[in-house]
Amino acid sequence: MKKVNKITKIFLIAIIALGVSIPLNTLASNDNIGYSFKIYAYQQNGKEKNGRYRQTKSVDNPWKVKLNSSGEGKGTITRFWIENSSAKNVSMSRNVKQGAGAYYTNPYASANQRDVWLTGENNNYNGKSYTVSGIWDEETW
Repeated sequence: MKKVNKITKIFLIAIIALGVSIPLNTLASNDNIGYSFKIYAYQQNGKEKNGRYRQTKSVDNPWKVKLNSSGEGKGTITRFWIENSSAKNVSMSRNVKQGAGAYYTNPYASANQRDVWLTGENNNYNGKSYTVSGIWDEETW
């Protein structure tokens, strides 16, 4: 009986050690996080409220955005990118067409292992403000 208990303890310790050694980046996946925020007139930035932690170390791990609804109208374009907590761009911008599916963009190295926010602006320089909504993810694998 004592031998079985000793084997069980060793087995449990091995399982715990294995669980602790799994790298955190295996938790990342291609998620669909909802967003909704206002796009302001004259290309002033709008931004989603809650940043997300981008845990990857790879610039090859793209972020994504899909524009499901735009107050500007069906088939219109809004420009998106990701920013850090200092409102500095940490990716190039991407013109995204409403209803066209998800767009994937590789970030700059400065986006990795930090909180990032989805940010957007009207691709036209005019006095119109509108609301956008859809899905995004700070890293997709």
